[in-house]
Amino acid sequence: MVAEIVWLGLACLLAPVFAQYAGMRKKAEKGFNWIMMAGLLFLLAGAFDAATVSFWTASGLTDVASGGVWLFEIIGWIFILVGVLMAVYEYFK
Repeated sequence: MVAEIVWLGLACLLAPVFAQYAGMRKKAEKGFNWIMMAGLLFLLAGAFDAATVSFWTASGLTDVASGGVWLFEIIGWIFILVGVLMAVYEYFK
């Protein structure tokens, strides 16, 4: 599951780069910033998920790690939803 979250985070971080390359980002700057922040949140969720095998297991705090994965993944999906809606609205405005 770590790999999927990390790939999703990297895809969200690359979306503004490709939008800049295509010349779309300057019309919808705020929306792409939200999408980029979602990518960072997904990478943070992946870090919590990767840490479940090492640090959290040795400390006996696996519930904290799974809670962190759950929290940052949900916030990331909300950021993607807001970012996509803002980007579409700003682009076609």
